[in-house]
Amino acid sequence: MSIRIKMAAISGAVLICALLILIFFYTSSSNGNLKSTKATSTPSEAPFPQDPIRDWSVLDPAVPSQALLIESLNDGFPFFRYKIHEAWPMASLTKLLTAVVVTEQIGLNTKIPITQRAVETEGIAGDLKSGEVYTARDLLKIMLMVSSNDAAAAFEEFGGGKEAFVNMMRKKAREIGLQETIVNDASGLDDNNTTTADDMLKLLKYVIEKDPDIISWTRLQTFPVQAINDVNSRIITNIDSLVVDPDFLGGKTGTSPKAGENLAAVFSFGTRRVGVIILGSKDRIREVHDMLRWVKQAYKVQ
Repeated sequence: MSIRIKMAAISGAVLICALLILIFFYTSSSNGNLKSTKATSTPSEAPFPQDPIRDWSVLDPAVPSQALLIESLNDGFPFFRYKIHEAWPMASLTKLLTAVVVTEQIGLNTKIPITQRAVETEGIAGDLKSGEVYTARDLLKIMLMVSSNDAAAAFEEFGGGKEAFVNMMRKKAREIGLQETIVNDASGLDDNNTTTADDMLKLLKYVIEKDPDIISWTRLQTFPVQAINDVNSRIITNIDSLVVDPDFLGGKTGTSPKAGENLAAVFSFGTRRVGVIILGSKDRIREVHDMLRWVKQAYKVQ
């Protein structure tokens, strides 16, 4: 009996040892496969782009404007931020939002009549005449390139009147996420139209992504225009002096006694595109060039 028990114990021990050996080899094989899978997959993963490196030997600049924002549109890297949530009069930056509403809700091929009431709007930019008819596309180019208040007023009238059109602008502003923007007209003549640098960058990004033609039109130096119901044509010349800058990719200026000089623009910056918002400047052209020069000195951009 004792011999049988011993033999059973020995057999059991052998079986247990064999089972442990099998488990060991199986586990080792599985771990080896996992490591092998990781080794082959890692090299194929794309590396994250490196953020620009700040050179702290270059001091922060003095900012003469009321608000300033410079940000990479490729990855959202903030090069410089100054009072980006401070409300400021939009002036003709309003026309960027107007252009979005016209493009998306009226249509670029729609025929827009010019009324006497539109022509009587403050300013003569665009040289529009009562009775003329333009496609919305051509009238938008006039509005953006020479900042025509008459063109903006014509869109208001066609869109059901000022109140109805402004309601469309407000709705679109909410959809875009412009929580710090207030609009009361399509032209920007109303100084109660206010925004922030942060909101203007949101609008600029939206236009680039959803309605890129708007930005493309703003960098045209000249444009031949002709009313649909007229045999005569004329040349419209862009009033934005930035159009001669090879790095300028488009944008809009806005000016009024209360707002000062505003700018919302896109520039080529090495392999990146940067958005620049300036509100309340005394010399936006000089300031934007000074700030972009500072960014080049203060950051090593990959």
